[in-house]
Amino acid sequence: MEGIMNDRRGFRTGLFLGLMVTAALTLSCAGPNKLAQQSEKAYSKGEVEKAYQKAARALRKEPENRRARAAMTQAAAQLMREREVEIRGLAARDTVAAGKRSLALDDFRNELLQYRIVLPPDPDFDRDEAQIRLAAAGITYRDAKSDLQDGAPKRAYDEFQLSHSFEPRYLDVTRRLQQAYDEALPRVALLPFANETDLTPLSKEFSDRAYTELSRRTESADFRFTDLLPRERVYQAVPISLLDHLGRRVAARIGRELSADRVIVGRFYGMRTSTNTGNFTQPVYRKIEDKDEAGKTRERYVEGTIEVLTRDRELTVGFEYEIVDVQDGSVVLGNSGTLRAAAHAIFTSAPVDGDVDDYCLIPPDMQKADPKRAEHVASDWGDRCGDWKLSDLIKRSRSQRSRGYESRYQDDWSLRGNDRAVFLGDVPSEGELVRLAYCQVWEPLTRTLQELDGSEPRTVSGQRP
Repeated sequence: MEGIMNDRRGFRTGLFLGLMVTAALTLSCAGPNKLAQQSEKAYSKGEVEKAYQKAARALRKEPENRRARAAMTQAAAQLMREREVEIRGLAARDTVAAGKRSLALDDFRNELLQYRIVLPPDPDFDRDEAQIRLAAAGITYRDAKSDLQDGAPKRAYDEFQLSHSFEPRYLDVTRRLQQAYDEALPRVALLPFANETDLTPLSKEFSDRAYTELSRRTESADFRFTDLLPRERVYQAVPISLLDHLGRRVAARIGRELSADRVIVGRFYGMRTSTNTGNFTQPVYRKIEDKDEAGKTRERYVEGTIEVLTRDRELTVGFEYEIVDVQDGSVVLGNSGTLRAAAHAIFTSAPVDGDVDDYCLIPPDMQKADPKRAEHVASDWGDRCGDWKLSDLIKRSRSQRSRGYESRYQDDWSLRGNDRAVFLGDVPSEGELVRLAYCQVWEPLTRTLQELDGSEPRTVSGQRP
């Protein structure tokens, strides 16, 4: 009897939950007529925006639903009247603000067209709106013209653009817009950095990579007024004999020959490296299978150790660059700093028998019994060996007895793990290691160009780094 009662209670509970889910789905998936009804109710309560959105949802579900169309037309007409009153009231205080609100009203009109909602014409407001936009176009045009005369073409460009939005045919606003953009857009040439280090290819390799990186960055939305001249044009204009000693005056002359407005000139200097060796003993566990006293096959882990040799190389090289105005050779902006790169290599020549996958840093039973110890072992290995696995190290020791290094990071030139790259075998040479530092230069260069992009010509001219 008790089982029957439990079954009945279970049935009633399941039925109740099923009805609740069905009701929730019905509410969330209300049909067009239901949404239209909700729109009418919201409108009667003065919730016009809600009424508009409910009717819009209904029309998205059923574009030909007459009730929904009528509800949306009713709500849209009221919203239009409210916005017309707002724009007229705003115009009495701030013509430009009223003009911007009028432009926003165009988005509402376009949305109504998409739903094929047609409101009755309002000639009086159309006339007032046209006058407001014309007046706003005149105000912003005059402000832009004044800014252009005061040496602020970037601000002038934005204002001419706004004037053009208010009234595209206002005076010569289209021509002025192009003029402001031309004056605001500095043509920038990145000249090869002078190489005052012992690494012969450093300057050329840096310039090649720099053009690729900076071109990609300056094409983003963060840059509106930067035109980086093509690399090929710059290389053709710079004599090889001048690559290692480009001064400001020479750089400015080359910039004028390139029809550039600004040139970036810089140098690498003071490179230093240090190399250290070391070693550590790593406990390891090897999985083996044998038979117990009863003759059954068992799996167990036998502890051992391997000697791991380490080699660390650190490199620093100074850099500095200046953005030079080609007309007078003055420094517009600049920066300087030190590039740092570090490489850590691990290698073992210890003979290790058996399948490499049978080796681990800590056996499963110990890992389960003492997770904190397992976490510490894994962390300690990561500090010493990066993301190389124990099996990677063993394979490397078997395949190559020489210490030629193997990079996991290929050619992305970025540092990994505590600002150092970790290799198997040996560390890279100085020339290869300095590539790992290149990625640090793009950020200050990008920030400097971004500052130049956002500043008016006269506000940055003559500044020292």
